[in-house]
Amino acid sequence: MKLKFVLFMCLSALLLSSCEDDGQVGSLIQPEEDLLHVYSNMVNISSSSVLVDSTLSKSSYFFLGEYTDPTFGKTKMEFLSQIDSRIDGLTLPNTTIVSSTSTTTGILDTLLKGLDPKFGKITKIESPSNMEVDSAYFYMGYEDDFFGDSTSLQAVKVYALNKTLNNSTRYYTNTKASDFCNKDTLLGSLSYQIQNSRTIKVPVSGDYVNRLVKIYQKGSSVTSQTQFNNIFKGVYVSHSFNGGGIVKISVAGFLMYYTYDALLTTTYDGRDTVVNTANIKDKSGKHLKILASNVFLSANKSVARIDLVRHEGLESSFNSLTNNGSSYTYTYTPSGIYTSIDVPFSVMVDSVRRYAADTTKVMFNSARMKLWAQNLNWTTDMSKSPNSAMLLINKDSVVSFFAQNKTPDGISSFYSAFDTASYSYSFDMTKAVQMRLSGKSSISNSMVLVPISRVAVDTQGSYYVYAYNQELWITATKLYGSNSTDLLKRPRIDMVYTRRE
Repeated sequence: MKLKFVLFMCLSALLLSSCEDDGQVGSLIQPEEDLLHVYSNMVNISSSSVLVDSTLSKSSYFFLGEYTDPTFGKTKMEFLSQIDSRIDGLTLPNTTIVSSTSTTTGILDTLLKGLDPKFGKITKIESPSNMEVDSAYFYMGYEDDFFGDSTSLQAVKVYALNKTLNNSTRYYTNTKASDFCNKDTLLGSLSYQIQNSRTIKVPVSGDYVNRLVKIYQKGSSVTSQTQFNNIFKGVYVSHSFNGGGIVKISVAGFLMYYTYDALLTTTYDGRDTVVNTANIKDKSGKHLKILASNVFLSANKSVARIDLVRHEGLESSFNSLTNNGSSYTYTYTPSGIYTSIDVPFSVMVDSVRRYAADTTKVMFNSARMKLWAQNLNWTTDMSKSPNSAMLLINKDSVVSFFAQNKTPDGISSFYSAFDTASYSYSFDMTKAVQMRLSGKSSISNSMVLVPISRVAVDTQGSYYVYAYNQELWITATKLYGSNSTDLLKRPRIDMVYTRRE
């Protein structure tokens, strides 16, 4: 048995040594007309850092504050926004009746029992009048992931716009606030510390609020959001004092508390009655206001809004980071620095033609661009981890991609999540390279790396539907560049393809 096995192995080795390799990784032993040759190749790519003067202002958040990074310099963030009037379905005063167990905002149905236990439950509220705003604020609620020093004392000012925004216009982060606000109407100001709470409530001028609520009174001629915008054009929320921290605001708008009178249908000692709250007085004979409510007019995504970003000293910092042929490239958000990538499609195609003059018989199994990252090695409050996701796309297509809510197609735009195991980004360019080889695509060689976030917004069966958003939060990523002294971590594209005989 042992002798037969040795003879079999020798015969197998002889047969294998007679196959011609032709430079490929390997080949399948099959009829010659179906013979597949497998090849691999690696192509280096060129990368560099480029300054970005602005990005499309499109975010679910507002950002407010100022922060100075020791490497990138000072970043200041403010915002402009219209206000959602809620004209449809909103009536002031609020005349909703709620039970004692309900969590719905409204008037408690047992409200009169506090005055006299003989009163029954309120069943109807009619003819509201004498509305008075007790207090009003421009309210901002922010996330836990603030950036910078939470103890730093800062200040904010809220101004009324003198020119309205346009909901159909694309606005950018370098928009000038002075184009929409001449600061002649200060609505309110406030000093705050991030650590004190997760809200900022700026007291608002009573005159402005009283004008605002009049549009909801009986007989008002304002019946649409457009008419509302023409009167109340919006707000400019300006960071006005000190630096140290930036907050990510998820909710913003006017919060108003008010009282009013109305006719209440109820019972007294079991008999039906109507109570006019204007006649309710305290022991001294003074009118006792028992009806109170509040309303929130939001600066939400249904109205036009702009996140404003201003960098001071970034150009100088950029020159220091990239001088003398730096071994690294960078991304810095918001609207600061991209990494530029030169994809050598022609070199890739030429490398294929060395082994396959007839490119119609070539099929790519894989073509992946690899970019390796490194932790930030300077003193900074920024996260030490690179961005969680990147988009590789032609620089001229960045704005339209996000404006039109596109998704990466693997042909002209490419997505990669950060891989913590290899500490790298890997972009699957297989489809694009195959199309370029066959002459079906003329994708540009010049592309940029854009930090993004990917959020699941829906499900279709077992698949998630994602939204891809450009990162407007403060982040930085350091990447090994084409001049890196670590040859194994220079950016490159690894290809595997087959040639059919």
